[in-house]
Amino acid sequence: MRTRRAALTQDVIDRDSQAIAQRLLALPFFSTPRIVSSFVSFKQEVATAGLNAALKERGHELCLPVVSPDVLGEMELYGFDLKAEFIPNRFGILEPPALPEHHIAPEQLEAVILPLTAFDAGGQRLGMGGGYYDRLLKKVRPQCLLIGIAFDFQEAEEIPAEPWDMPLHEVVTPTRHLICRR
Repeated sequence: MRTRRAALTQDVIDRDSQAIAQRLLALPFFSTPRIVSSFVSFKQEVATAGLNAALKERGHELCLPVVSPDVLGEMELYGFDLKAEFIPNRFGILEPPALPEHHIAPEQLEAVILPLTAFDAGGQRLGMGGGYYDRLLKKVRPQCLLIGIAFDFQEAEEIPAEPWDMPLHEVVTPTRHLICRR
């Protein structure tokens, strides 16, 4: 999946990312302001700049993950201003400034929009292998909606589940809105 994703052209990424953003923003869940976590896309992931800007413009309180400099495998969440200068972390992924006054506890989230490498119809996902999101998702409320965004080809027949894996509730692709069977 990573090889296929790496081969995507910027035109395909832009086109499909725009379709994903339109499909996600059309969901009734996002018709009223929510506390939402998203992410800053990296390399050939679904591009999130337009989606993140649209969520903020629609009045959602949006936060993004910041990799903990102190605790390996942990992320914290921070709100940000659209004009904020983002800072690359140790992996090269851009993050908002980790200002204490913008910290958002995972328990406050109503939805998390997640990146993924692969997913299946049951909501299992493969990330990048570090377990960062699985650790973060253990801290959210059970009612928090977990939505993966992906290109259509990233769907797999079955992703093996580990006890620590946190399955998705929904996945949005350029052509589908999948409610995951659990």
